[in-house]
Amino acid sequence: MEFIFEFLFKYRPLLYDRGTVSFRPPWPPHVTWLLAVAAVAVALFTYLKVRGDVPIGWRILLSSLRGMSLLVVLLLLTQPVLLVPSVIPQKSFVALAYDTSRSMEIRDGAGGRPRLDIEGELLKPGPASMIEALGRRFKLRYFRFAGSAERVGGYEEVKRRGGQTNLERSLDTVLGEFANAPVAGIILLTDGADNRSVDLPGLIARLRARRVPLYAIGIGSPSITRDIELVQVSAPRRVLKDSIIDATLSVRTTGGAGRKSRLVVREGERELRSAEVTLGNGGEVKSHRVTFPSGPAGAHVYSFRIEPLPDEQMIENNGQDILIEVEDSQPQILYVEGEPRWVFGFMRRAAEKDKNIRLVTLLRQATGKFLRQGVESSSTLEKGFPADARELFGYKALVAGSVEASFFSFEQLRLISEFVSRRGGGFLMLGGRSSFAQGGYASTPVEDLLPLVIRPDRATESAGFQELEFKARLTPYGLEHPVTRISVDDTTNRRRWEDAPMLHGLNPTFGVKAGATVLATAAPREATGQMRSLLAFQRFGRGRSMALTTGSVWRWRMEMDHRDDFHDLFWRQLLRWLVAEAPDPVSVGSSRHSFSLDEAVAITAEVRDADFTPLNNARVILRVKAPSGQEVVLPAGWDTSKEGFYSAAFKPIEEGIHQVSVEASAGDRSVGRSSSYFRIGDSNEEYHGARMNADLLRLLAKETGGRYYAPHEAGTLVEDVSYVDNGASQIEEKAIWDMPFLFLLLSGAICTEWIVRKKWGLA
Repeated sequence: MEFIFEFLFKYRPLLYDRGTVSFRPPWPPHVTWLLAVAAVAVALFTYLKVRGDVPIGWRILLSSLRGMSLLVVLLLLTQPVLLVPSVIPQKSFVALAYDTSRSMEIRDGAGGRPRLDIEGELLKPGPASMIEALGRRFKLRYFRFAGSAERVGGYEEVKRRGGQTNLERSLDTVLGEFANAPVAGIILLTDGADNRSVDLPGLIARLRARRVPLYAIGIGSPSITRDIELVQVSAPRRVLKDSIIDATLSVRTTGGAGRKSRLVVREGERELRSAEVTLGNGGEVKSHRVTFPSGPAGAHVYSFRIEPLPDEQMIENNGQDILIEVEDSQPQILYVEGEPRWVFGFMRRAAEKDKNIRLVTLLRQATGKFLRQGVESSSTLEKGFPADARELFGYKALVAGSVEASFFSFEQLRLISEFVSRRGGGFLMLGGRSSFAQGGYASTPVEDLLPLVIRPDRATESAGFQELEFKARLTPYGLEHPVTRISVDDTTNRRRWEDAPMLHGLNPTFGVKAGATVLATAAPREATGQMRSLLAFQRFGRGRSMALTTGSVWRWRMEMDHRDDFHDLFWRQLLRWLVAEAPDPVSVGSSRHSFSLDEAVAITAEVRDADFTPLNNARVILRVKAPSGQEVVLPAGWDTSKEGFYSAAFKPIEEGIHQVSVEASAGDRSVGRSSSYFRIGDSNEEYHGARMNADLLRLLAKETGGRYYAPHEAGTLVEDVSYVDNGASQIEEKAIWDMPFLFLLLSGAICTEWIVRKKWGLA
């Protein structure tokens, strides 16, 4: 289309966009208007006197054609010109910013050429090259960029590619180099795979304020036809030692519908888990879940990879590495029970075998009398269930057995709700004759945090405790969940649940709340019996809650072989899940688990008091320990946008796993301390979403007054950059009276008039 426009109007559209049309008639301006009126009058007079058989409509057409011809001739005589601002040679700067990030290594050019080679060809000087032509008109400044930009003497090959792309920071750096000097434009050579910019509209506004257009040359292919991309790995940042880690992989596949591949999880060279996966198609993102055992205490880097297809174009984005902290701690769980039951003793014995769980139990023996086990001192829980937030919030999870709601005061019931929502603890209600609705929990604060509906919506539904036998049946989600994952092998896990003994006694529930997930259902022995939810969970505020609507899981221990650990594994994994995400009053972490060596690490600490009230006036000291042992102390400042949050930035100087620790104090009182890890090293993040982002580059160019080019279209770039008004420009006058469009219009009007005259016998 641009070629046709240039043929008709003599010059390219860009010149008309940036220029203005003016006229150079050999007479005063008012004469032009008089001649125009005269031309119209002559045209009308010529055909108004025509009578005979010529209809009025045809006479109007003939008058219009004659008038058009005369007006075009008049327009040619006024000598129209196009006034275009043009830079004065060697008075303006042009910035050449070229991308050196890792995504530029992708070989999606013709014949498998890497993007860097195409970029290098455009930037290398030589006879008739773009660089040579630019150098004759402008002062050139070169910048290479990835996470940020740096000034260089010319195009240079670099040995180390950048691990990120930040167009916003890079272009701001380029713009800042010129201060108030006249800049004709910034020529940006990149694939547009930006993964760090946060305010591109702000960047556009700054470029427009400086009147600096952006000319973007997109390097690479805008589409990849055959590719498997591991978009994201979702897994817990921290787990207890000897846990089952549950990870969800988001995989985008293009051109691989229905094909199968192999998912592999490794730590170093050791393979932890592998599974066959079926791929999606059309760019859809499909989720796959995988579980694997954690290692010993410490920071572990786990590698996830989808094995490439034989004809895959890019294999660098098939995997991701994540860092998971394995803790050797002993979080406390409070279990309150209203009556001696089999489940009480069996749960305690299962928990005692786990060195990373401390189960503190409070068993009511009579009114005002309790059996306390697992307590730290004789004063712990001396008065029964805690009535103070500081005491209750010292635990990371709470289990409520068969104990009626009236056992607690209303303030304690409200405190249980806040234990989950504000403290972020885990909560489990265990089935029994005095649990759920049968224990009077309807219309209490505890009802809201339960994942299941405990009140019937129809009068015909039975609300009493049900004495029935049933089988635990896992849902599809339950087959993969870490609580119900008795074996990492799918087939073995399914078989072990199918072989588990029947259970007896069930608290009826009447639906699942929005956002809750059911892991297992109760299938009655009678085929006609109604299926009920057996095990379900939901998020509630900062924490999460779970409901197990039976108290008879001890049968799995009693009725199975004494060597079978099914029962113990179930309780061990359920209790670990309850405490897995419960935070400490003081915690520290980074925005991501991995960073490249050329970027700053954003470290955030959260500081709360013992009752989990945010503290904004604490003194917070961060210490970062590098793999070499070198330690850096960072004072952290309060992040005023968040209550209780403090932040600092750390610039790494070596690769490897770094430990960050925090110590918080309020006045002379220590609030707490914590530690975490992050990794510095190469990543393949640049290969994710690495297609050439033409849409982004077109947007940046259009909004700043520049243009977007494919590499083969860059021949007009030098001319385009030259026509700009930047304070060091002159007005260039270009004649347009001889544009082909005017002569085609004139000849078309004359010929059409002659044909019509011939038709009516006027020729």
